[in-house]
Amino acid sequence: MVISQLSTLLQLVTQNSSFFPVACCLLPLPSSLLPVACRLLPLPSSFFLLLHDSDENRIAKPRKFGEKNEKAKIETEKKSSCFCYPLAFLSFHFSHLICQLPSQPPPNITTNLTFPALPEIKLPKYTRFELENGMRVYLMEDKELPLVEGTAIFRTGDRFEPEDKIGLAGLTGVVMRTGGTSKHTADELNQLLEQRAASVETGINSTAGSASFEALAEDLEPVFDLFAEVIREPIFAPEKLDLAKKQEQGAIARRNDDPNSISSREFQKLIYGDRSPYARTVEYKTLAKIDREDLVDFYQKYFHPKNAILGISGDFDTAKMRAIVEEKFGNWQPTQNAEVPQLPTVSPANQGGVFLVNQPQLSQSYVQMGIWAEC
Repeated sequence: MVISQLSTLLQLVTQNSSFFPVACCLLPLPSSLLPVACRLLPLPSSFFLLLHDSDENRIAKPRKFGEKNEKAKIETEKKSSCFCYPLAFLSFHFSHLICQLPSQPPPNITTNLTFPALPEIKLPKYTRFELENGMRVYLMEDKELPLVEGTAIFRTGDRFEPEDKIGLAGLTGVVMRTGGTSKHTADELNQLLEQRAASVETGINSTAGSASFEALAEDLEPVFDLFAEVIREPIFAPEKLDLAKKQEQGAIARRNDDPNSISSREFQKLIYGDRSPYARTVEYKTLAKIDREDLVDFYQKYFHPKNAILGISGDFDTAKMRAIVEEKFGNWQPTQNAEVPQLPTVSPANQGGVFLVNQPQLSQSYVQMGIWAEC
């Protein structure tokens, strides 16, 4: 059944390659079926990453997987046959790229299909305004429940951290909240929020930083005060940084325990290259180079009003909410080293091949595949 599904998928992808700009597959299958799957896989100019349990009678001698906490090793089987249609698997975790669809459908696609008309998209009523310092704000009333929530998005991400300090962005996002502010320690923040069944959280991923809050409508003002305080006045307490680094070290030690995460991590390196900002991984040595001053500098560069969008929805009066936002963020000014960053460039690291990660303890194989194309 699994092989039938995989074969059908490959047929659809190759037959309709000029129609689908993005194609990918993540398919766990029993290792006993892996040889049959491999005969279906080698499309020219394609990426295949197989996470499997090895057997020399079934697979052509992949290398042994190293120690548990070492990097997963990859063995490459080069493919030299002619290129197929320009499909692509682009494992981008950012949304600024737009793939171009072809102007003409492929000739083998049925053209007499009919579909019902799409329903009209009705955007809810909202208010947009911009503060004098450049911060953009969106407000949308929703009286259905007595709740208010909001999120501030900042144009940053771990793609902007220095190559020798990988992990800096993630630590900044964590300690920004757990390290307390100039007015409240982390424990005091937690207590104030717990008393109101509210939350304020921060974080930074590959493509953005964020700060969010949730509160009952009756507690909006005190919770929003704490939300603004966390964004504008974090102190990055050293002891909280040490704790966050120890937690990250624990995550490094366990990262090969999940086979699916291994295949995803290694596939990113195959697509972008292991030195790309979109494929780098945190290591013990990069964590060791990060100190509190690095967090402060990263925060000051990317957390400022010109680099932010704030959205709030829930049970509030728009005029009153606007006044609160202007009071808490209207006088916020960027530091001298603030930046509005340019996105890093991206290029393919490989043009195709079959890549194996040997995990002999597994009873299943995980397959990721895709094909490159221009976007």
